[in-house]
Amino acid sequence: MVVDDEPRVRQMLRDVLVELGYVVKLAARGAEALSLVPVFQPDLVLLDLQMPQMSGVEVLDHLRRDHPNLRVVILTGNEDVEVAKSTLRGGAFDYVSKPFSIELLERVVAAAIAQPPASCPPS
Repeated sequence: MVVDDEPRVRQMLRDVLVELGYVVKLAARGAEALSLVPVFQPDLVLLDLQMPQMSGVEVLDHLRRDHPNLRVVILTGNEDVEVAKSTLRGGAFDYVSKPFSIELLERVVAAAIAQPPASCPPS
């Protein structure tokens, strides 16, 4: 799932991820994402930090509480790197600073999806 309030960013991420073989659901706002997660049951959420009405940090807090095993990768502008780092302590899997390379995004997404959920013992 991609959660970003910028339509161009959402579409670009969707196109890249679909090309890599992923099924992608889009959300423009945090509240929309929170309502879609139980229905769509994504393996991963790419979550923008800077969104109106509900910030990415607030969305992450809700996801950690309601879906603790869901992996979340934070998308952030360079000015938000310190906040993004703090989201790692709040349960995010990783963060990617905008602008980012497709290769970096591909590696982070693959690593997040390959990571077993916290409740599953390693095999």
